[in-house]
Amino acid sequence: MSQTISQNATVPSRIDWIDYVKGLTIILVAQMHITLGTQEALGAGHMWLVDLVEFARPFRVPLFFMVAGLFVSRSMKWDLTKFADAKFVHFAYFYFLWSAIQIAMKLAFAGYGNHAIDMTDILLLPIEPFSTLWFIHALAIFFMVTRVLKNLPPVLLVGAAAILYAAPIHTGWGAVDEFASRYIFFLAGYFGATQFFNLAEAARNNALRAVAGSLSAFAMVYFFVEADIVTKPLFGLLAAFGGAAATIALLSLAADRGQLKWLAYVGQRSLYVYLAFFLPGAVMRIGLIKTGFIENADMIALIATVVAVVTPLIGFKLIEKTPLAFVFVRPAFFHLEQQEAKPALGNA
Repeated sequence: MSQTISQNATVPSRIDWIDYVKGLTIILVAQMHITLGTQEALGAGHMWLVDLVEFARPFRVPLFFMVAGLFVSRSMKWDLTKFADAKFVHFAYFYFLWSAIQIAMKLAFAGYGNHAIDMTDILLLPIEPFSTLWFIHALAIFFMVTRVLKNLPPVLLVGAAAILYAAPIHTGWGAVDEFASRYIFFLAGYFGATQFFNLAEAARNNALRAVAGSLSAFAMVYFFVEADIVTKPLFGLLAAFGGAAATIALLSLAADRGQLKWLAYVGQRSLYVYLAFFLPGAVMRIGLIKTGFIENADMIALIATVVAVVTPLIGFKLIEKTPLAFVFVRPAFFHLEQQEAKPALGNA
C-alpha cells in the first residue's frame, strides 16, 4: 500500500457509490440487531434473515470501517483543533448524548430488551461502550490513534494492525477487543484509498467482469462461512476484503446506472439511522411479538428493520428546524471553534 498515492489522492465531498455503501451497511447493521433480537425473543429456530446476518458478518463491519478510512488522508492535513473537533468532539457528542437516550429507553422498557442496564455500564461509558454505539466509540479511537501515529511508515502501522487482528485477543473489554480486530480495516481504507476508488471505476467500465467477479467473491465468503473457517485470521481477511470488494463493485455499478437511488438517500443520512434505529426497531419488534398478529419471525424482523431505518429519516425531517434538532445535529456550542451547526451528512 502506498502512503504517497493515498495521501495525495483528491477526494470529492460527495461520491455516489460511497453513499450507496454507507446506506447498505447501516441497513445491514440494523437488520442484524433486530433479527437476532427477534430470534432470541421468540426462541425461533431457522430464520433466513439469520442466514443473511451470518453471510454478511465477515464483511459488514469491515466494509463500514474501510469506507470511513477512505477520507483519513484529508483529515490528517488539518490543524489539531480542526481535527479534534471533527474526529473526536463530533463523535463524543453523539456518543454520550445517545448513550443517555439509550439508557433511558432501556430502563423504560426494562424486561423487554436483551441488555440489562446497571450502574457499571454507566460508569464505564467513557472507556467501554455498550449496545450499538460502539461503532462511534471505535471511530473516535481509530482517528485519534492514526493521527498520533501518522508519521510511522505505513508498512509498520499496517503490520502491527495485522498482528493485532491475527492475535487471539479476548480481554473482555469491548473497546480493546474491537480495536484489535477492526483497526486493520480502517487502515486499509486509509492507505488503500486509491485502490478502492480504482476498483469502483473499473466496475463501472466493465459491468460483466464486475458482476462475475463479485458473485465469485460472494461465493467464497459463503463457502468460508458454511465451512466455519471464517474465524481463522487468513480466511477472515479474505472474506472481509472479498465481500467488501464485491459490494463496492456492484454498488458502484448501480450508482453509475442511476439504480437504487433510495440507498444513496439512506447513506447520506446514515448517521441519523445509526443513532436512532434501535428505538423504533425495538418498539415495532416488541409490539408485533406481543400482539401475535404476525407469527412468522422473519416477517417480524423484516417489518421492524424497515421501520427502524425509515423512522429516523422521517424523524429528522420533522425536527430539523425545531429546538430538538440537537439530537441529530451537533449545536455550534459543542464545537471547539464556534460555527454554525450543519447537518452531519458528510462522509466520515
